[in-house]
Amino acid sequence: MTPDPAPAPQPSPPAGAKRAAMDDEQEHLARIHDRVEQMRRKADDRLAATVADRPGSTFQAVFERDVTAHHHAARSARYTFGDVESLAFGRLDLTDGDHLHVGRVSVVDDDGDVILVDWRAPAAAPFYQATAARPLGVARRRTLTTKGQVLRDLDDELVDHDAAERLGLEAVTGQGALLAALARSRSSTMRDIVATIQADQDRIVRTPAAGTLVVTGGPGTGKTVVALHRVAYLLYQDRDRFEGRGVLVVGPSRAFTEYTARVLPALGEDRAVQRPLGSLAPRGASIRGWDTASVAAVKGQLQMTEVCQALLPRVLPPLPSSTRVAFDGTTARVTAADLDPVRQRLLDGVVPDRHGSSYHDRSAGAEESLRAALWRAWRTAHRAAGEDPPHERAGSGFDGALDDAAEVTMLRRCFWPDLQAEDVLREVATGRVPLAEVADGILPPDAIEAVAGAWERAGDWTIDDVALLDEIAALLGTRPDPKAGRRTDDPGLRVTGDPGDDRPTPVDIEADGYRDFAHVVVDEAQDLTPMQWRAVARRGPYASWTVVGDLAQRSRVSEPSNWEAIAGLIGRRRVAIERLTINYRTPAEIVDVARDVLAAAGHDPDDTPTSVRSGGDTPEVVTTDDTTATALALVRDTLGAEDGTLAVIAPTSELPGLTDAFTAAGEAFDPDRIRVLHPRTAKGLEFDDVVIVAPDRIVAEDEVGTHQLYVAVTRATRRVRFVAAPDATFPGRSRCEVRPG
Repeated sequence: MTPDPAPAPQPSPPAGAKRAAMDDEQEHLARIHDRVEQMRRKADDRLAATVADRPGSTFQAVFERDVTAHHHAARSARYTFGDVESLAFGRLDLTDGDHLHVGRVSVVDDDGDVILVDWRAPAAAPFYQATAARPLGVARRRTLTTKGQVLRDLDDELVDHDAAERLGLEAVTGQGALLAALARSRSSTMRDIVATIQADQDRIVRTPAAGTLVVTGGPGTGKTVVALHRVAYLLYQDRDRFEGRGVLVVGPSRAFTEYTARVLPALGEDRAVQRPLGSLAPRGASIRGWDTASVAAVKGQLQMTEVCQALLPRVLPPLPSSTRVAFDGTTARVTAADLDPVRQRLLDGVVPDRHGSSYHDRSAGAEESLRAALWRAWRTAHRAAGEDPPHERAGSGFDGALDDAAEVTMLRRCFWPDLQAEDVLREVATGRVPLAEVADGILPPDAIEAVAGAWERAGDWTIDDVALLDEIAALLGTRPDPKAGRRTDDPGLRVTGDPGDDRPTPVDIEADGYRDFAHVVVDEAQDLTPMQWRAVARRGPYASWTVVGDLAQRSRVSEPSNWEAIAGLIGRRRVAIERLTINYRTPAEIVDVARDVLAAAGHDPDDTPTSVRSGGDTPEVVTTDDTTATALALVRDTLGAEDGTLAVIAPTSELPGLTDAFTAAGEAFDPDRIRVLHPRTAKGLEFDDVVIVAPDRIVAEDEVGTHQLYVAVTRATRRVRFVAAPDATFPGRSRCEVRPG
């Protein structure tokens, strides 16, 4: 269904009707804000009283005090909004003569009357879903535009004309809420769309959490923001489940997660962790950039699990050729040949993601196996010396003798050493353990050569190494902490804050080792390799999933190539696919260029989303022999003449020169308004204006270069300009105006 972004023409209201309506709405808005402030102060007072309370000396008393404090702090945060947030943004006049206001939270006054309904409540659903063909009991829908506590504008739509006439309701119109929102200049962070969610988007937001929901669609269709609003909706609908265990949102890059970071807090939700894919690496690992598409395809295939498994025994130090074990007058010698099979049997049982089967899980068993092997060797030597050895090791004093023996101490350190994932992978990345030996029979020779060559050239790990580090970390497991105290994340302990509150004790969802999220969102999912899906899936083994992406914007060439296969990788059979087809971001003039690029990438150009607006500037090609200077001049002119944000998007070869040029320009450019990016880093972001440098070289950069150009073209909400050499050719150029730089 194609939504109409603007309401149908309405009869002109009487003079002064809009002013009177705005005065009434401003009065109600002030009432809502006063009540919310009262609720926030109440939560703050309760928090202060709880913190000041001196609990009993028992662990239980202290723990209950801390949980209660967390509860009041969360309530305070839920009723704290910035000056720019619209606390109330809508009103429904119903056909039965009643009305309700819709906003970010539910608010009840002292008399028990509901003065604001949470947008996620069933009663608020008609605000997004009602149409003239299906009014859902709505006579008039009103959208409020506010800034802080001040009403700036309102917009009316008569949904059921007969009911509106019967009730005497008028349509006091503004410029159209959706189009007004689309026309606003962008900032450095994504805005929520809670006031302008469209019916097709709202249906996805309110989809129950079961199995895997795939939200797909072209650029500008609102996939990301719909997924984030769905998180807020799920937290509202089943707070015990989703707030108790938390929600994980995985994005493609740090720039992306910084851009989207404000959406959920603005909706009053803080039990979601937003992380870039690179942050799934072990703490302290330096992650920078991506591999080429061909190398990423090798690192991302599931055969790399076998490579990681085969690597583990090869990084262990060699055992001493001979170790003396002296006890009770007898000295036995134990060779590496005696102990290697013992260690190998232990390593054969190391399996990732199986309770009790990781390398560190088996540390105690390794210690016992080593002691048992040394005991057997000593008993044999003691008997050969004509002595009668004890039948049992326990109580013999043998273990104490081992603990005091320097040679045995050295042997133990070699037999089952403490390992870290980075150190293990570094052994093969640096060539100290040759990849050709580890991967022999697992990967073909050309793949081995490609990966080894990429590691040889790299100074840091890449995003594509993250899954390998995570696979090795899963093999190693967590080393037991002997100082670990009593757990305080018992999901069964509950406290009663406000009447009727019955929520589970919050766990630390921010902890690096946390692996039990209730819901996982993966954005730009078309770019994850099978190995990366394994890494993400470990964070939510029992989770429901929202998978967001567009196969036409992929930045790699490997499988999987469809959404059903992706759901299989995360262990889910039930897959629902929802497609968004309306482009709310990009003007039609830019979409025409994007359609040509999409066709050149081998996709059906009809898959390009339909834009809701046109009339913008025709995309332009500025020809020049000095792309850096020309791009700099275009940016300077644009930022001086227009509000909003601007991105300069360029291939890898152009980025150093552009970055140096903009750095040298210093204060001439506001860093909150201008970004210099590679197409892959720009993915998921949007800007008012985009300058694309050397588009022909973006296409030629790798196997998915045309897809990368498609991403770059579709980042703009207002204007796209290409800076290219006079003889450069690239898809979409024929639809642009050309002028010399």
